[in-house]
Amino acid sequence: CHIPWTGDVFRDGSQINVELGGTRHGYSAGLMRTFSIGAPSERLRRIHEAQVEGLEAALAAVRPGSTCSEVANAFYTTLRKHGFDKETRCGYAHGIGWLEPTASLKDGDTTELKPNMTFHLMLGNWIEDDFGYVISETFRVSGTGAEVLTKTPRKVFEI
Repeated sequence: CHIPWTGDVFRDGSQINVELGGTRHGYSAGLMRTFSIGAPSERLRRIHEAQVEGLEAALAAVRPGSTCSEVANAFYTTLRKHGFDKETRCGYAHGIGWLEPTASLKDGDTTELKPNMTFHLMLGNWIEDDFGYVISETFRVSGTGAEVLTKTPRKVFEI
């Protein structure tokens, strides 16, 4: 939905980054995954492992009373340990409508997490002009942590 048409062709080693969304009873949930045509490259495997570890660190930081900044920095710190960086936000408030401009998962956002807030933890990362990777989860802040709203495996899908 964000990329214009191109005359390039898919071939072995190409990858496809997909962002999907669903709505139920007026509430939205986003989901991003990366697909590889054939076996993923070593570069794709490395960024995938780093991003999944960062995603899990961010989700582990979610609890009532923590801030958007704390969740984001759990992701950023983990990603940097793997030699990658992400300079933009890694998520946003999500729910009634796709984007709720109330809180962002980014360094410096001191919005306090409260039960039933929902966020799209979207980890799109463009490493170079021709290489990027995506993975995301939509989660609800529960009384004790993050409740992920989907059950899609966190893997690079080979097609």
